Parts: sequence; structure tokens; C-alpha cells
Amino acid sequence: MRSKIWRSMALTAVLAVLLFAILSMAALYTFFTSQTERELDHEVNMVAAAMEGGADLSTLSATHPDGRMTHIAADGSVLFDSDAEAGEMENHLERPEIQQALTSGVGSSTRQSDTLGEMTIYRAIRLDDGTVLRVSGTQKNVLGMVLQLIPAFLALIVVTVIISALASRQATKRIVAPVNALDLDHPLDNDVYEELSPLLKRMDDQRQRIDETVSALTAQRNEFAAVTSNMAEALVLLNARGEVLSVNRAAEKLLGLPRSVCEGKYLLALNRNFQLSEAMEAALRGENAEQEMEMNGRHYRCVASPVKDEGRVSGAVMLIPDVTDRFLAEKARREFTANVSHELKTPLTSILGYAEIMQNGVAGEDKLRQFAGLIHAEATRLIQLVEDILKLSRLDENRLPDDRRRVSLKGLCEEAASRLAPEAEKRGVSIKVEGGECAMEGSPSMLGELVYNLLDNAVKYNRENGSVVALLEENADGSRSLTVSDTGVGIDPADQEHVFERFFRGDRSRSSEGGTGLGLSIVKHAALAHGAKVSLDSKVGKGTSIRVDFPA
Repeated sequence: MRSKIWRSMALTAVLAVLLFAILSMAALYTFFTSQTERELDHEVNMVAAAMEGGADLSTLSATHPDGRMTHIAADGSVLFDSDAEAGEMENHLERPEIQQALTSGVGSSTRQSDTLGEMTIYRAIRLDDGTVLRVSGTQKNVLGMVLQLIPAFLALIVVTVIISALASRQATKRIVAPVNALDLDHPLDNDVYEELSPLLKRMDDQRQRIDETVSALTAQRNEFAAVTSNMAEALVLLNARGEVLSVNRAAEKLLGLPRSVCEGKYLLALNRNFQLSEAMEAALRGENAEQEMEMNGRHYRCVASPVKDEGRVSGAVMLIPDVTDRFLAEKARREFTANVSHELKTPLTSILGYAEIMQNGVAGEDKLRQFAGLIHAEATRLIQLVEDILKLSRLDENRLPDDRRRVSLKGLCEEAASRLAPEAEKRGVSIKVEGGECAMEGSPSMLGELVYNLLDNAVKYNRENGSVVALLEENADGSRSLTVSDTGVGIDPADQEHVFERFFRGDRSRSSEGGTGLGLSIVKHAALAHGAKVSLDSKVGKGTSIRVDFPA
């Protein structure tokens, strides 16, 4: 802006000087030409009068050295010339000023000399004797005057440019200073040039509209951030080039990168998961896509949808919920279904086989009682399996039944030991219950199942003439614990992390009888329903200890 003002002022000054020079030269040229013509008119009349009085022209020309005098005969021959020899000069009869003088008594003409840059002015008068007196003088023509005045005008232009530069610099500072001092945050509060008032008014209106728009956008962004940041699902917003526009907190955790790193980067440069890439590319083609994928040891479902603006894809929205629990539940359901089918099929097959033999009459009378006993045993096993499954179904709710009351863990252990005494005697296994009463609030039915299954497993998987000890402890902080230890075959280290899973059973060859594989799973769920923790300590060939810690 400053340079423009300086150039404008300097150019104006130079143009003014040039215009002044042109007008001055025109005026001076007209003035000097008129002045020369008047002097020649006066001089020719004065010399003519002197010659009429008898004066000699050579004497008169000596008194007027600045002018040129010529005496011409009526036939055009030169009689006298103050600047040249008359005999050597050409005939002047055809000269316009001579013809005018011979015809009307006076004559005048002007002739330019481009080489000398001068103009010659002629004045002629006819004398009484018929001859003609001519007087001439020179005057600079326009070109000559211009050439003569150029140095002066150039000097004037240089001085003018210097002065205008200094003046324009100061003027620019004075003009620009109020503009630079404008308070753009409060345009109407500025005391500045009146010409800027409409501009400042528009700026204030525009600032208000911008502030309102920014406030609205900020509120929307904050609301969007508040909603998305608390989403459990990962949310990724992309532009049409697949670059990340925004991610929420769950997406930061999924990608393992903070938002500041993610935003503006190409999504596949941040994560090269194949399913994620397929979903993104489909969305950017304008198609809805769903992909199941595994990342960081968890399972996700990626739902990608295109964002369209007037039919053109301008971006994509990717919602990635964590479906690990559903995946594991579905996996557990399939495994449970397969295990239940297998567990039910085995005794049913035995029952069906024995029943067919009995129906066909193939077996003798002595075998019928035996087959009936086997059928009864398998049916009993089926009933036990169904009951265990129903128990687990109730325990899956992690909710105590309505029979919650104060109960003695020691009493439950003694009751379970009494029920298992016949089976223990067959195996030569002794059962002991040691420790305090350990009275606590809980479900007698659930806690009874927990205790019974622990002691039942300890008896089943024990060795001949082994022992089982149920130790009850009351701790100083009010918590209680139950530890069931046996001297059985123990559990292989590779199987220890699976023993609480449904239908899992270790090597049956180490036990005299295989169970349904649901006992310890029931123990785990019953303990969880009471807020207790279950821990296992087992060594192959030495025995197993399972400890249940109940909170205060």
C-alpha cells in the first residue's frame, strides 16, 4: 500500500511538471514570436522612413546589427544585403513577402529551418521608387526551444521526484498510521477516516456473523466430541482420500495412537488390517460394508458407510464396536451345544443298545437284570447331567436365589461329607472337616452345591486309602476361606487353567470314574455369585488343593 501511494504521488508530480513544461513552452513560443514580429514591423517602417529621407541603407544596417536588411529592385534583383554580397544572391522576385509588397505595399512570411532549429520572420515594404525594403529576424522554433530547455526541465523533474518521494513518504505514514492502528475486533470503536466508515460497518456485521457461526460450530463440535468420546465403539471419520478427519477415544485405543497423530494421516498408514482396508475402500466407492476382524487379541465388527454430497462420495464413517464378548459367547454356545450333545448321546446310545437287546430277546434271563441295572445307571447319569446343566443355567445369571440367609460353611461341609461317606468308604478315602463354623450370609443351596462338588471331586479323583480335608478359616479382617485338599492323582499343569471350564475333564485313566465335567464350573459360578475367588494348587501324583476365599 505504501509503495502504491508513493508511486502514485511521484507519478502525479512528474506528470504535473511535464504538463507545466509543455504549457510553458507553448506560451513562451507564442509570446516571443509575437514580440519578434512587432519589433520587425516597427523596424521596417522606421528604416523605410529613413531611406525616404535620404539615409544610406548601409549606414542604417550598421546601427541595427541584430537584424538583416535587404534592398530589392522591382525586378527582384538584390541591390543590397547586410549579411551577404548583393551580386552573388539569387533573384528574390518569387519570394512571397516580395510579391505581397509589390502588389499591396507590404508583405510578410515565415520560413522554418529544421537543421538550425530556428524560424526566420520576414517583413517587406514597397518604397516610393518602386523598390522593396525587407527586414528579417530569427526566432527559435518549437524544436529548438525544446532542445534548449531540456536540461532545465530534466533538473526540475529530478528535483520534483526527490521532493515528491520525501513528501509521499511522510504522507504515506500519516495516511497508513490510522489504518494500521485499526482495532478489527471492535471496528465501530475506531476513530478513523470517514471514508472507511462503510467498510468498518460491513466488517463489524461480518465479524458478528462469523462469531455466531464459530460459536454454533464450536457448540456442535463440543457436543459431537462429548457424545463420541464416551462411546464404547470406535468411531473414525474419513475424507474422500481416506485421510482421518476425526477419531474418538475408543478409536485411539484401537489404533494405538493419539488423535493428534491420527488426524490428517491416511488410515492404512496407521493400520494395515486387511478387513479394515476392505471396509474403507468399499465405503469410498459409495458402498456400505461390514467386516469381522481381529486386532490386538480382540474381535471387532467394522461397519463402514459412505458420506455423499450431491451424489458424490465426500468421505466415510467407520463404526467399529468390540464384539469380543459376543464372539466368545457364541463360541461357548457352540462348544456347549457340542459338549451337551456328546454327553447326552453317550448314555442314550448305551440305553438304546441295551433296550434293543432286551426287546429282541437275545439276552437270557440272567442278563436282563444286569442290563436293567446298566440302563438305570445311564439314566441316572443323564438326570445328573441335566440337573448340572440347569444349575449352571441358573448360576450364569450371577444372581443369588431367594433362599439367601445366614449359613454355616462347616455345617454344609459336614452334610456333604455325610452324603459322600458311602462312596468314600468304597474307595477307602477318609473325609475330615476342620476349622471354625465360618457363618456367613449366602444361599444354602448354592453354597451346598459348591461344597459338595469340591468334596465329590476330591473323592472321585483320589487314590485308594487316600484322604480329603476340608479346612475352614476365619480371618481377622472378617473374610472366610474354605480349602479342600486331597491326596489324589493331581492335575497336569497344562490342564490346570481349563479345569473350571464346562465339560472339561483331564485324563480319566487317573481316576476310577469320570464325571460330567461340570462340577468345578458349578463351583466357580457359585463362588462368583457370592463375590468369592477360587484358586487352585495341584501337583501330579501328590494331590490337589482348591481354595475359595469369601469377602468379609
